[in-house]
Amino acid sequence: MEEKTKKVIDRIDESIDSLKNKNFMIYFFVIDTKGTPNGSTQYIYEMSKELIDLGYNVTMLHQEKEFVGVLDWLGEEYANIPHSCIENENIKVSSSDFLIIPEIFSNVMNQTKELPCKRIILCQNVNYITEFIPLGVSWSNYNIYDVLTTSEVQATDLKELFPGLKTKVISPAIPEYFRNNDIPKKLMVSIVTKEQSLVNKIVKQFHWKFPQYRWVTFTDLRGMPREAFSDTLRESAITVWVDEDSYFGYAPIEAIKSGSIVVGKIPNIIPEWMYNEDNTGLSNAGVWFNDIRDSQKIIANAIKSILDDVVPQELYDAMATFETKYTIENRREQISKVFGDYVDARVAEITSVKDKILNNK
Repeated sequence: MEEKTKKVIDRIDESIDSLKNKNFMIYFFVIDTKGTPNGSTQYIYEMSKELIDLGYNVTMLHQEKEFVGVLDWLGEEYANIPHSCIENENIKVSSSDFLIIPEIFSNVMNQTKELPCKRIILCQNVNYITEFIPLGVSWSNYNIYDVLTTSEVQATDLKELFPGLKTKVISPAIPEYFRNNDIPKKLMVSIVTKEQSLVNKIVKQFHWKFPQYRWVTFTDLRGMPREAFSDTLRESAITVWVDEDSYFGYAPIEAIKSGSIVVGKIPNIIPEWMYNEDNTGLSNAGVWFNDIRDSQKIIANAIKSILDDVVPQELYDAMATFETKYTIENRREQISKVFGDYVDARVAEITSVKDKILNNK
């Protein structure tokens, strides 16, 4: 064997050993939310922390030279995950490393085409793809064929958009501090929506239409740190959720697990959890509406039902089924299997390259 070929084989063997012994790096590309809570970013950080706990090496990559991070809303255990700025540091990747790129970073997909690492797209919302990818371009143009997503619904949609795509699913998990307790709820309505204008519309029009309930407190939960968010949900008798573009919907599940009755607008793409067990209709775990103009009447009816103690038992029964759904344990098992499969596939891929080199000698 020529010396040059031997060196190549040695490097390949080093990569294979690194993969088998977890001596490689998983890089997650993240945006800086500037301290504002964000479900998609939380999903990435929680997955990263889980991978670290499983013995993997993880680094968060970002473009901002002055990175604010997640300390104020996710806490130290997530803020202390290693971070690197691609603008300030010379980051070297090898064939045993993995780079996870969110669907919104088409520019990063293009810029990293020549890197030796394994690149995987993380798609949490199919709706965002068209906002950032150039016209006439597909993910195959970036030489990326593996996608990690949050639900089977999205996996199906992605395969329809990009035939030949290989998808894996890791469902989000709801932290254990989103829980119910035995303390009676306050007759308070929490509102979870992205737009201040919707908060104003819901609350002001409610007061105009139902002045008899002016004494009911409405709380806007946007921007709250996670544990304060969970405390407020646990105190609230009712939670209003409006997010038409959501592909999953963290907040309503968090509210249900906290024992708060959800009054929610049906999103454009109905997430899996919103269906009942046999998929014949929507779950009874919430009160759903299509027209935002109906929200005030539904809230008023919910308040009256609570005051009269006539909330249907089937609603509480359906809410109770969520206690065992989207748990940390289930997510940990998924992460362990999915990334174990990615590593095994990468070992097989690199080994096949080695075999071709040896067979050509």
